Amino acid sequence: ENDITEKPIEPVKIYSEKELVREIEKIGATLVPEQDWSVRIAAMQRLEGLVFG
Repeated sequence: ENDITEKPIEPVKIYSEKELVREIEKIGATLVPEQDWSVRIAAMQRLEGLVFG
């Protein structure tokens, strides 16, 4: 079975504070209970990529 949580996290490069704020706001808007689990997991992986980047 293809498990989305097993996908390696790619670092996300951010070059300005404005870009970082935009990314975090976009991720925050996705992390709502109404969203499907797979969408929320992808958003958390994106956040992890921001930390790694």
